[in-house]
Amino acid sequence: MSAFKALNVESDNESEDEIDDTKEIQIEEALKLYQTALKYHSEGPQSYDKAAEAYTKLFESEIFKYTESLSEYTRHELYGDNLEYDNILQDDFVPGPTQLAAAADNAPNTLPQILHLSYKNHGQFMLEVMRYRLEHHEAPIQEQGNLIAPPHINAAMPLRYFAEALDKDDADLDLWSRTSSVAALVGSSRITRYCLEAVLDGDDEGLDSILRLPGLEEGFAGQQLRELVEKLQDDLSLMQAPLSSLQRKKLSTALKRRLNPYSFAPLPSEVSKEGTSDPLIGRPPTRFYLNPSKRDWAKVGEVIIHRVMTESRYDLGPGPGVGINLRLDADGDNDDIESQDTPPKETSEPIQSVTDTLSQSQQPDQATDTQVATVSTEATEDVPMQDAEAEAELVDKKSEDEPPAPAESTPAQSRKRSTDSAGLAETAEGGRVRSKRIRARGSVVEGTSGTETTVLDLAKQMEDQLSTFAFADQCLFEIVNDLLAKLDVKGLRSSKELRDALTDTQSESPNSPSEGPTKAARDLFTAIQTNGSKAATVLLSSETVDLGGISREAGLNAFLGYAKSGISQACTKPILGGEGLSKFAQKINSQWLSIEEVAYTWLECLLLPGSSPTSKKGGQSSYIHYRWPEELKRHVVQVIVNLDDYIFRHLQDRASDIDSKVLKARTVGKACKMNDLELGLIEMIQTLFELHLDIYSLIRHPNSGVDSSTQTIQRDRLERWAAMSRDVLQLRSSIDSDADLDELALRHIWASAFYMGVCETIAQGHIISCMEDLKVIFKSRGEPTIEVQNNAVMPELSIAAADRELARISMKDFFMRVFNHDEKDPVAVIESLEPILEPLDHIQLEAAPSCNGNDQLQPGSPSTLDDEYSGAPSESSKSAKPSPFQEMKKFLDTANVSLRLSLWQRLREAYEAIEYPPKVVSCYLRSIETLVKEFSAATYEEAQESDRQNMLVTRIRIIDELLIKVLQMTKGDPKAFECVDYEHLQSSMSAVAEFLQIMSAVNVYEDMLRVGQLPPPTYEGCPNGTYLIVVNRLHDMHLRAWMLQYHLLKEGIEQNAEAFPTPAEDRFEFLRHVHYATGIRYYCHSAGRAFLRLMKDELIQLTDVNDPNTRDTEFAQVLYDLYGLKTFTNMLDCMEYGSTNEVLDKKTASQLLSFIMSQAQKINIKDLPKTELKITIDKVHGALGRPKANDDMALNRKVLTSFFKSPINPIALYRCLEGIGTLSTKYISPKRAIAASKGWYFLMGNIALNKFRSQKRVVPGPTEDINFAAAFFMQDLEYTMDRWETWYRLAQANDSQLEEAVSWTAEKLNSNSLEILHFQRCAIHCFTMAVACAVRDADSSPQTAAKVSDMYTDFGNRIYSSSRQPFNMQAFSLRETEQKYFSGQTVYQGAPFVPLRHYTAWKLASVLFKRAVAGKPDKWWNHYMLGKCLWKMHRADEATRGSSKRPDYQEVVEAFVHAIEVLPEKKDNRREPILEPHYKLVSIVHKLVLHREIEPETGSGILQNTPYSKNIPICTDLDEWEKYILQVLKALRSADKSGWHHRMTARAAHVVYDESSEEIYAAMGAKQELSQQIFTKTMAIQVWKPENERPGRHFVYTTRYTRFFVKLLVQTGDRPNLEALAKRVRKKPHEFFEHGKLWQELCLAYLKLLRRVGKIPEGHEDAVFKSLNHEEFTARSVRLEQWCQQPTTQNPILDVLRDVIELKRLNNGLMKSLLIDDLIGDAYAMLYAQIGPSLDPPTPASQLPQPPQPQQQQQQQQQPTPLTSNAQGPTSQPPPNMMSLTSLMNTQVDGATEAPQRDYFTQMMSHENPRVPHTDPTTRPRAKGVGRRELQRKAEAAVTKPAAPAIPIRSPPTGVNPQVMIPTRPLAERPPSTDSTPAGGAAGGQLLAPNGPTALALAAASSNVESSAPGSMHDSADDESELSELDDVQDEVVVRPMFPNLNKTDAGQGGNSTVGSSAATPEPGLPGERREGGVILD
Repeated sequence: MSAFKALNVESDNESEDEIDDTKEIQIEEALKLYQTALKYHSEGPQSYDKAAEAYTKLFESEIFKYTESLSEYTRHELYGDNLEYDNILQDDFVPGPTQLAAAADNAPNTLPQILHLSYKNHGQFMLEVMRYRLEHHEAPIQEQGNLIAPPHINAAMPLRYFAEALDKDDADLDLWSRTSSVAALVGSSRITRYCLEAVLDGDDEGLDSILRLPGLEEGFAGQQLRELVEKLQDDLSLMQAPLSSLQRKKLSTALKRRLNPYSFAPLPSEVSKEGTSDPLIGRPPTRFYLNPSKRDWAKVGEVIIHRVMTESRYDLGPGPGVGINLRLDADGDNDDIESQDTPPKETSEPIQSVTDTLSQSQQPDQATDTQVATVSTEATEDVPMQDAEAEAELVDKKSEDEPPAPAESTPAQSRKRSTDSAGLAETAEGGRVRSKRIRARGSVVEGTSGTETTVLDLAKQMEDQLSTFAFADQCLFEIVNDLLAKLDVKGLRSSKELRDALTDTQSESPNSPSEGPTKAARDLFTAIQTNGSKAATVLLSSETVDLGGISREAGLNAFLGYAKSGISQACTKPILGGEGLSKFAQKINSQWLSIEEVAYTWLECLLLPGSSPTSKKGGQSSYIHYRWPEELKRHVVQVIVNLDDYIFRHLQDRASDIDSKVLKARTVGKACKMNDLELGLIEMIQTLFELHLDIYSLIRHPNSGVDSSTQTIQRDRLERWAAMSRDVLQLRSSIDSDADLDELALRHIWASAFYMGVCETIAQGHIISCMEDLKVIFKSRGEPTIEVQNNAVMPELSIAAADRELARISMKDFFMRVFNHDEKDPVAVIESLEPILEPLDHIQLEAAPSCNGNDQLQPGSPSTLDDEYSGAPSESSKSAKPSPFQEMKKFLDTANVSLRLSLWQRLREAYEAIEYPPKVVSCYLRSIETLVKEFSAATYEEAQESDRQNMLVTRIRIIDELLIKVLQMTKGDPKAFECVDYEHLQSSMSAVAEFLQIMSAVNVYEDMLRVGQLPPPTYEGCPNGTYLIVVNRLHDMHLRAWMLQYHLLKEGIEQNAEAFPTPAEDRFEFLRHVHYATGIRYYCHSAGRAFLRLMKDELIQLTDVNDPNTRDTEFAQVLYDLYGLKTFTNMLDCMEYGSTNEVLDKKTASQLLSFIMSQAQKINIKDLPKTELKITIDKVHGALGRPKANDDMALNRKVLTSFFKSPINPIALYRCLEGIGTLSTKYISPKRAIAASKGWYFLMGNIALNKFRSQKRVVPGPTEDINFAAAFFMQDLEYTMDRWETWYRLAQANDSQLEEAVSWTAEKLNSNSLEILHFQRCAIHCFTMAVACAVRDADSSPQTAAKVSDMYTDFGNRIYSSSRQPFNMQAFSLRETEQKYFSGQTVYQGAPFVPLRHYTAWKLASVLFKRAVAGKPDKWWNHYMLGKCLWKMHRADEATRGSSKRPDYQEVVEAFVHAIEVLPEKKDNRREPILEPHYKLVSIVHKLVLHREIEPETGSGILQNTPYSKNIPICTDLDEWEKYILQVLKALRSADKSGWHHRMTARAAHVVYDESSEEIYAAMGAKQELSQQIFTKTMAIQVWKPENERPGRHFVYTTRYTRFFVKLLVQTGDRPNLEALAKRVRKKPHEFFEHGKLWQELCLAYLKLLRRVGKIPEGHEDAVFKSLNHEEFTARSVRLEQWCQQPTTQNPILDVLRDVIELKRLNNGLMKSLLIDDLIGDAYAMLYAQIGPSLDPPTPASQLPQPPQPQQQQQQQQQPTPLTSNAQGPTSQPPPNMMSLTSLMNTQVDGATEAPQRDYFTQMMSHENPRVPHTDPTTRPRAKGVGRRELQRKAEAAVTKPAAPAIPIRSPPTGVNPQVMIPTRPLAERPPSTDSTPAGGAAGGQLLAPNGPTALALAAASSNVESSAPGSMHDSADDESELSELDDVQDEVVVRPMFPNLNKTDAGQGGNSTVGSSAATPEPGLPGERREGGVILD
């Protein structure tokens, strides 16, 4: 039905045409089936059944039903002429490889390929199955050249599949070759020839090439085709191509075998003759060989029953004339006299098996079984390399010359041909030397003293390697035995005794008597070493042990007698192996027997008396004499069941013959006596009756899994054999009356009684009567004991067995009710079973109620105990009938372990039903006790070694399941052992100890294997790595047993606490030694790391151990093994135990916090980030995850945030010293914040904080660590705010953030950043809370006292630093937003409190430092800072101090003296001395002397406390004090070898300058002092930051020193250095505190110096330009500009103008430029007034120069040199070159020079253009004055040089056309004017206006154009300069010099330089050298 689709809905993913992909899906499914079949096919014989099923599913798929999938023949049959060839196979394909394709990439991808490969591989699979069956189960015989294949194995089927494959792809030459070989096997010459011709199919040329240069396959096909055609006598084909042109080449036999596609098939040319039409009568007799895989009776029975089942399945017999032969291994048993098979006389030809024929047709002397026997020999010996053909010819020749011997008479020959066997020399000529291994054999056999010494050394080395393991076991066993002895529990044997007992296993008899656990340990040791495959099968079984269901069934079976009794297992009779097989094989091979006859003969040898392999004539049968293996018993049962009719008829006939013989004898009246054969026949019939009784008893119960029809058939068999046995025994009794009650008769009576027990129609009372009669009969015969060990139902015939059977019958109802699946009343089960399984004391048992509540005692219900059971029997009680309870106890005492175990499990299920776990645990423990006790029972010790091993491994696995259940129930349940009393505990611990001793055998074996004492085991039939898996499984069991023993030990310690004075120590030692003993063997992590988890949980609780360090180390090892966490304080304690780590979860991480924190406390917090413990801490923190958010913690965070933002109240600072101060927060439960409650976040924050603080930072870096630290501390405070150390560390974090913000740059300080304020306030608030909490809650331990002292120190530092520059009490001040609103008469806003004052801050800091001194009196910093605080208080004025008392100077001095006294001693010369206290003492004493507070003599005496004044004479005169103090400072500076301390230098400069500040020599001296260290020649400021300098003070000092140095430079008139310093200061604004203020002061000083140098009066600008005509100014300014730009022009005023303009550009708006502009205008006015008139052209009336004006005269007097250089006047200048590049480039100058350049360019254009606007001479415009803005532009244009010709510095300005119009007639070509001379050279690039009226007109026109033009956009940029951005580059690398005429002025003025100018030229700037820990400003 099609789906509904709406018409108005369009789907995007809907295609127009629906694609039918059904075929593709079917092909895909078939491909999957094909790959599955191929997978099973490639796995070999073990997966043949699965492969066959997979191939069946494959050929049932839909693709094989397609029309195109049918063969061509089938399609013709079905469709006839309607077949269309073109549409059959649509896909063109190239046939792929036809071999098994294991990879998916090589899988077929088209239908023809799948079809082809499916048919081909299935045919190949059928051939492989056929070959496997022939080789392993039956061997068809080739006689007289005829191959006789078994009828059920037909090679025609693979041939059909090959034909189908070739139909799909006829180009597969390999398949054609294979098909030819199979066709030859089938016997079809026609098909064989056709396939060979197909291999050679092709054109003639191709055939010729193949035949001329044949490959191996093609050549082989050609030769085989030729031979086949010759055999067919087809002479005509031989005469035609290609056979006619084929050369005769003979291939060797070996090469033919190799080229044959199938080695088991004949060559294609040797077609089998099976298909011939010869009559069947003429066929010679043939034989089938049975090839058992092992030489024992069980394997022979296996091949017999396999042959029987094969014939019955296919309903085919071997055919007439076919006999069965048995082929055994060549190695016979010792009791065989004849081990060779005698061939039948009817055949003279040698008999060969088809297996030999198929595998080696040319080597009949080597049988398949001998090849199998020699595989290992060939694999280990050296096989010499020989030519294949030569070897093959040699074999062929040998096979022709020597007749083959029978298989069993021919020993296994190796292909190796050694020189020793040939009798040749070791090295023949041209041969090769024997291998080292072969030559070593002789040396080993010979033996020398040297080798013996080597062996001894090797043994000693092995013992040394074993010593570690032996020592671990010894310590463990001693500890465990001591602990068990305190509980009166039998401990383990010593490790040495156990090791010796296990290693002596080889020398002792396997059945030697020894202690139960030791014997079991030895069995386990041997099982792993020699019987590992069987142990692996049991231990590695994937089937889970259902303790409830399986044990219930096993118990019921054991009770009912269905299960195998333990008596048969305890039988001491030998196990039947392969004894006597040679006689049996000889008997079979000497006759022509069918398979039924062979089976009967095999059965007769086992059951017939006298036929036992080692018994004499008339002796016991193997059924009685031997103990059959399980496999043999199974095959016997299969034979007697499957051949029952044949055996019954045969024995019935024999019995009839005996009966006839007796009747004939009685008829004639003769006495008839039976011979041994007839008596044996009767016993054989009785044995078969017993075996059928055994079979029926085992399958008759409802849960056996056998259907009812099979049970009915078996019951009929049992009835027949019972009747026959009764008849023959009656016949024997009638003949021989003496044999009435012999052993055979007793067996028959016993079996008959049991036979009645299995009959449903017989009443139970009758059966009980029969059993009673049996007891009477056995008592009458002397109470014999008859062992029938091979019968599970009646293994023992005795009175005791009869009693057990009677008890079983009487208690049948009880046990049936107990084991009933439908039992719904667990209480009834408990009341029934518990008194039996766990008997109470006598009193309790007497009062035990019955199970049904009635007064009558029911069967199986508990009853009162009589005197007999209680141990004091009386005569009356002896005669009394035992109570049901006694009978039940007696029955259970003799019952096997399966029944007892099932009862415990049934009781456990009942307790599980009522949900009572303690009793369930008790039942599990009892089950373990039951199983372990069985290892010491006689049934185990008396059993054979192989049975013991199987029993041991099976029960070990059950014990492991029980251990798993117990451990699961005890995990996390403190009441798990509530029902385990002391006696129960002792028995359970004893059982577990025995089990541990048994499991220790695995450790011993593994140790010996590890050191090389034992070779590695080989598990036959198991995949690689099985041994490791088995050992790992045993390790799991071993560890679980140790865990259970520990739980029991804990319970024992609780129940008997008096015996354990140190329980924690005992438990710890137990766990520690188990961990070590298992860890060094690399399996402490086994059992799913359960032991490590247990140990982890226990060690968390075991905190009161005597040696905590050992406990911590062991705990660290456990965490490393379990999670890979390295929590060791010393990594040398870490041991590698090969554990596999698991993921750490959040719950476990929370449990480990306390331990990890305790480990972290053992390591210095500064070193912790460098250890592996830090990595572990990070892992644990990651496992914790993010804490869950809750409202209470969020509220606490808000409280903290508000607290940090609040202003600092001085009252809070005072009250914190008294311990008063807290915050109102919400209480957080520890369960809601586990990590925070344990201080985890404090640890994480402390680690991050110390990691940051411990780094020696020389450059700015990331602050992630400090941010993390602050975040962690906040998380800790959110939980509780009473932890003083958290507050303290958070304060340190904020201090560190503040230090990072102000240490590298002054940017934030200069910008008054709120971040600086925030960090200060946060730190002070945290310190306040820390002090308050510490005063309240801190303990008095030395460590805490030291931390509190450090806290006071840091708090004092913070208070003092915040009061000083650069912070200036900002943290304590109130902002406007922080003021409160108050209401009085009106509402007003005011401060909520009075902020802290300077003096109060210093006083508070002094109190804090005094407390710090009390905690750490030996810390110099505390005394030093205390002295500084006291000094500030001492120097405070009355306004600052208020009413407070000023400290005395003695107190100040005393503090610094103490600081000097406690300074640390200098240990080596590499460490820099601490000079701060020395310097501060010198500075304070100097100030005290200067202020006349002390006399110089007193000051000198005080300074004697510093060692740096020891060698300086004491000063007593004030006049000499300066010299004295400078010497002391010099000594201090000499001690500062690295130059870190700069304050001594500055102090020395002030000492020199302060007292004589007005004197020039004082200024020069101070300048000299500062220039030595602080200021370089290039004015780079070298101020380093000493280690102990407070953060931020560096920039304060740089600013302070710069101000002082500027003052000195101004005073000394050092203008060049001041200019360089100005540049330095302006370039680096972030390296000076209050940079803007400093720059303003520097500029003012610089301007003052420039006015002084240029002698420029203030206001001169107004005096010159106020009434000046603009036209006159414009004309003169042009000439002045040209004059200023000449290179030869030198003038001091011009230099000043240039410097001040450059200063304006350098200022760049940082300071208001009003004063700068004033100086520019005044300087330009001076130039205009002094130089301008001299540049004016002369008037036309007079060419003589006019006398100079007064100003000009003054200028000439002042500057004679410049006037002299211009003496020629303006008329001497040549005309400018208009085509000069310099003139052209001047048009691209922007900035302030734009207007003058445009003016000049306008003049050029006006001069060139003759059409000048006409001016009316009668009209005069209004006079225009000179504006200041225009004046500034003219001044800047005058000092600005043109740009470099080739490098324009900027793009052309807007409004100026860069395309300059050049005049067509150069100015130089015009006639020169006689009255005008050039004023300067053309090199200047500037033009002067010529003289005359034309020049004046041009000048006027120029000024008019300028005045009429619109204002430029740069006109308003008076305060800006070209250098809008300062490039931070070196001074030497500049485009335009800052002070270009600095050197020229000096050179031009010579000795006439102005006062204050420096004669020295500044050197180029040197890059400053950065030092570690300091900063240089460069």
